[in-house]
Amino acid sequence: MQDVCYTFGTASLSKMKGETNPRINRVRISTPARLHFSLIDLNGQLGRIDGGFGLAITEPNFKIVAEASTEIHVESAAYRERACAILAKLQTIYQFPGIKLKFISEIPTHSGFGSGTQLSLGIAAAVNILYDLKLSVLELANAVGRGGTSGIGVAAFETGGFIVDGGHRYPEQKSSFLPSSAADDISPPPILFQHAFPKWPLLIVLPNCSRIYGEEELELFRTLCPQPPSVAPKLSHLLLLQLLPAILEKDMLSFGKALNEIQTFGWKRVEIDAQGAELQQTLEFLQANGALGAGVSSWGPAICAVSEEIEKLKRGTEEYLTNLPNGGTCFITYANNTGAEIRKVG
Repeated sequence: MQDVCYTFGTASLSKMKGETNPRINRVRISTPARLHFSLIDLNGQLGRIDGGFGLAITEPNFKIVAEASTEIHVESAAYRERACAILAKLQTIYQFPGIKLKFISEIPTHSGFGSGTQLSLGIAAAVNILYDLKLSVLELANAVGRGGTSGIGVAAFETGGFIVDGGHRYPEQKSSFLPSSAADDISPPPILFQHAFPKWPLLIVLPNCSRIYGEEELELFRTLCPQPPSVAPKLSHLLLLQLLPAILEKDMLSFGKALNEIQTFGWKRVEIDAQGAELQQTLEFLQANGALGAGVSSWGPAICAVSEEIEKLKRGTEEYLTNLPNGGTCFITYANNTGAEIRKVG
């Protein structure tokens, strides 16, 4: 049987549900990664918290081959334990017999790419298709407990593109300032905006500095929230009247200017300061050497830069990284404007 490729938009899900031969034994799944440029409101005075905006990108990615099975079997360089835990949770809910997973490519952990959400949804989508559960992406996200703070990763998986989410009602829907990994039983927020991102090459830079997650991340949220009430209006103004128009008008200069400004205040400043001097120095290098804009994704260390001379910037960045105490890597990628893909193989 010839491979058939699907993405996860509403029409595509309907098409998958309408297949005349729903029994599929083997699928190949490719997920995007996501860049998370900022949370919007960690104060809550307007009755909502969180909110955020970000972008799906083509690389890095998870590529997973999944087969129906009577047992659980996972082949993965870095994710075997986490994958097994996700599958155990899904088995408790949906009681399928088993699955075999083989990871062909993997998103680096704790680097700002949203690996946890893409891993969880990629695995859940495989179970969904192989066992014909007919679940939506939102239902899958609720089942695996993703989207409790940011909706960017879930929407990146479903549709790709540049995404803005509307946060959660505070305090009745969500009463704490905690990251998604610690926000149990909270559904992903509503998506306010999703649009195809321009076909600009994006330089992703990964200096080898610290990784912030787990208890360290929780402690930063506990001790530094709520944020001052002045942060959200300033950030919202930049988003609404500079960043979004720049995307729609394909204006790289204005997009970069807004991205640079976002790095200087609010929760993004908390994230950069928590990483230390190397991340800030790398941002400054990029901005001084041809990047029209550069922004840290989530806690980093991943930085996304846009430039009209991207190859030149990449060469200079490679040389710069060799002079850091622990080095680093960089590569060019593009926006993913379609979301995850599943190829069914009969």
